[in-house]
Amino acid sequence: MSEADAFRLLEQRRAAFTAAAAPLLAGTEVGSPADAADAADKLLGMTLAAYQGRLKPEAAAPALRREVYSRFGDNLVPLLKDIIGRDVPVAFLALTRCVDAYWRSAARAVDAP
Repeated sequence: MSEADAFRLLEQRRAAFTAAAAPLLAGTEVGSPADAADAADKLLGMTLAAYQGRLKPEAAAPALRREVYSRFGDNLVPLLKDIIGRDVPVAFLALTRCVDAYWRSAARAVDAP
């Protein structure tokens, strides 16, 4: 599987990713399951935008507490493997690609005024 294939699969399976990520945000500032799903989807949107190199991807997930960004980021690799499959390219997961793009955007979002 190529990185491009992994990215397309992630986009196609966005709803499944959001559903899997939402419960992981329980216990953070997001209250209801619907709010957790909304936060998870926004964080995935930020990740996808950052991976594509769009300007200001952090604008997709503003005003969340640091704990929410951390919890999502800490679970990002296992979620990607579960949703895309075990054949997901290491380069896609590596610190230079998807995961690093997420953390760079999350850091900017947390530090935003």
